[in-house]
Amino acid sequence: MIKLLWILFVTGFIGKLVQAGLVTGRTHCGPNDVSPLTRVNTTGRLNDFRASLSSIGRYTKPISAFIVGSGDAHDSEYPGQYDKRRAYISGFDGSAGTAVITMTKAALWTDGRYFLEADETLDCNWSLMKSGIPGTPTVAEWLNSEMQGEGDYVGVDKTLITEDEFQSLKKTLATLPKKAVLTLMDQNPVDMIWREGRPPRPTNPINVLDLKFAGVRWHDKVTTLRSNLTSRGAGAFVVTALDEIAWLFNLRGSDIDYNPFFLAYSIVESSKIRLYILDKERRLAANPVDKESQTKLYQHLGTSMSGQCNGTTSDLCVQILDYNQTKVEEDLQELSNKTKVWVTPQTNAGILLSVQSNHTVESSPIAIAKSIKNPIERNGMKNSHNRDSAELVRFLAFMEKEITSGKYWTEVTASENLKQRRLSLQYNRGLSFETIAGFGSNGAIIHYRPSNTTDKVISGKSLFLLDSGGQYLDGTTDVTRTMHYGNPTDYEKECYTRVLMSAINLALTKWPSGLLGREIDVIARHQLWDVGLEYKHGTGHGIGAYLSVHEGPGRISYMSKSKYEQPLKAYQYYSDEPGYYEDGQFGIRLETIVTVVPFAPKYSTAAQDFLQFEPVTFVPFEPNLIDYSILNSKQVSWLNEYNARIRENILPLLGNDQQAIEWLNVRTKAIPLASRQSSNAANISLVTVRILLITFAFSQLFC
Repeated sequence: MIKLLWILFVTGFIGKLVQAGLVTGRTHCGPNDVSPLTRVNTTGRLNDFRASLSSIGRYTKPISAFIVGSGDAHDSEYPGQYDKRRAYISGFDGSAGTAVITMTKAALWTDGRYFLEADETLDCNWSLMKSGIPGTPTVAEWLNSEMQGEGDYVGVDKTLITEDEFQSLKKTLATLPKKAVLTLMDQNPVDMIWREGRPPRPTNPINVLDLKFAGVRWHDKVTTLRSNLTSRGAGAFVVTALDEIAWLFNLRGSDIDYNPFFLAYSIVESSKIRLYILDKERRLAANPVDKESQTKLYQHLGTSMSGQCNGTTSDLCVQILDYNQTKVEEDLQELSNKTKVWVTPQTNAGILLSVQSNHTVESSPIAIAKSIKNPIERNGMKNSHNRDSAELVRFLAFMEKEITSGKYWTEVTASENLKQRRLSLQYNRGLSFETIAGFGSNGAIIHYRPSNTTDKVISGKSLFLLDSGGQYLDGTTDVTRTMHYGNPTDYEKECYTRVLMSAINLALTKWPSGLLGREIDVIARHQLWDVGLEYKHGTGHGIGAYLSVHEGPGRISYMSKSKYEQPLKAYQYYSDEPGYYEDGQFGIRLETIVTVVPFAPKYSTAAQDFLQFEPVTFVPFEPNLIDYSILNSKQVSWLNEYNARIRENILPLLGNDQQAIEWLNVRTKAIPLASRQSSNAANISLVTVRILLITFAFSQLFC
C-alpha cells in the first residue's frame, strides 16, 4: 500500500511539474517572446495528426496517444528522407529523439547531444524532455500522467519499434497506476497526413564493391553465415540492418544520406537466399554508375535479369524479390512453419510477429564479423585515413592563414570548402555525415549543423570545433579537432588540455581481452572529473569500412546498458572522442579513429591475451590551446610519438604545399620532457590508483 501511494505521489508530482513547464527546458515560449527563426510551426500538422489518429477505428477503444520514433523499419540510425516521420511531425531532425503525442499535448525526448538544438527547432506546441537529467520523466511516466482513464491505448507503428523496445515499454506501462496498454498498429498517422512534399522511396543505383576493397567474396560470407545457422539449430536468418546487407553481399548504394546503403531485406537459408529490393528489374540489369565497379547486379548475385534462380542448382544464387514488408512477413510466416528462424534484437516487431511460432532472438553474427576488418579492409582504412588526414591538414593550414589575416570565413563557408576538398580525393564517394562546424557558442551544441539562419563568422575571439568525415571505397573517416585563432583564456586552455589528456589516456590503455567498452570508458573521463567537467556522450563508437560512421556492436561508453553489447576485439575500429561543452560559450571535442590491435605485455602470468589501441587518424592537435604544465610524462611521450607518426604518414602526401608542410611541422615539434613538473611521478601513481578504484566501482555497478 505504501509503495502504491508513493507511485501515485511521484507520478502526480511529475504531471504537475510538466504542466508547470519546470522540466520541459523550453526558452522563448513566454507570452511576449519572439521565437527563433529555426523553429518549425507544427500546429497544423499536429491537428491533422490527431484527426487521423481519431479516425483509426479497429480497436475496442480510441488510441489516446501515439509514439513516433526516429528510425525506419531497419532500425537505422540515419533513416532516409522518406522515413523521417519524427522530424516531419516535430520539426526536430537530430538523429536521436522520440515524440509522443496525445490529443492535447506533445512531448519530445532527446539526449544531451541535442538539448540546445531541440530547444531551438521545436515550436512551443512541444515539451522538451531532457533524457538523463534528474527530474525528467520517462516516456512511460509522462504517458501515465497524461492518460485520462485506466487501460487507455497507446499506439506505435509495428514496423518502427523493435520487439525488445515494445515489450520493455509495455511492461513498464502496465506497472504504473493508469495501466496504459501499448498496442502495435498497422497504420501510422504520420503516413496518413504526410502527403505533400514527402520524398519518394529512393531507388538509386546499387553498385558492386570490388574485391580489392571488400577483401572477401560474398559467397564466402554467406557460407560462414550458414555455418552459424547450423551451430544454432536454425534454418534461416533474417537480415534487416542495411549495413549488414551491404556488407554481406559486397554491394553499396546511396538510398540513405551519408550512408552507402540501399533499402532491402534478406532471408538466408541453408540452401536458398532471398534479397528484397525496390525497382528490382531495372536495378538488376542496370550498368554500374561507379567507375570502380565493372559488374552488373544480376551477374554479381548469380541470378537472372528477372531475379529468378530457375534452372540453376547453385545454393549461392540470390533470388531477387520486391521490397515489401508485408511480403517479407508472409514468406517468413510460411518458413517458420518448417524451420526455426533466427532474428536479431534489432528486428522490428512486425517481422518478429510473423515468426512467433518458431524463432530464436540472438545477436547478429554479421554485425560482429563486419566489425572485425579483414587485411584488405585494414589496409584500406589506413590509406583512406591518411588521404583524409592530409587533406584536412591542407585545409586547416589554409584556413588559419586566411582567418589570422582578417579574411571572412563562416561556419557554412568552412564546411563547404572542406566538403569540396574531400570530394576531389581518390575513391571519395561523399561525406560520412553532415559536417559539424561550430564557432563559439554553436560549438557547445554537440551535434550542431551550420545553416544560413545560425551561421557565425569565425574569428580569433573563441574556439572553433570542426567534426567531419568522408566515405571512401576503401574506408570511412571521422575526425574532430578544435582550434583557436586568437588568444585563449587560461580556462579555455585548461578545458582543452584536459580533453586532450582524456583522449591520450584512452589511447594509452592496455586491457585483457573480453572487456566491454564501458569498462574502460572511465579511464578517459577521470581527468575531466578531477576538476568537475563532464560530457554527455560516449567516448567512442565503432566505425565501418565504407559503411556506417557509427557501427556496433561494441562501443566505449559507461552510459551504455545494452545487454547485446559485445567486447572490444582485435581489428575493430573505434573513435576516441572525449569533449567538453559549456552552454552559450564554447565546445571542445577531439576525435581520433583508433584500431584495436594485440598487445604483448611484459609479463605473461595473466595467461590471457591483451589488447591496445593504435591511431589511424593523423591530424595535429592545437598547441595554442595546450597547457603543457598539467600533462604528465607518459602523456607527453605519447603526444611526441603521435606527432612523429603524423610527420611520417602525412608529410609525404602534402606534395609541394609549403604552407601545409610548415603548419604541420610547427604543430608536431617535439615537446621537451625537461619542462615537466617535478611532481609528475607522484601524479602518475595517483592517477593509476584513481583509475583502478573508479574502474572497479563501475564494474560493480554494471554487473
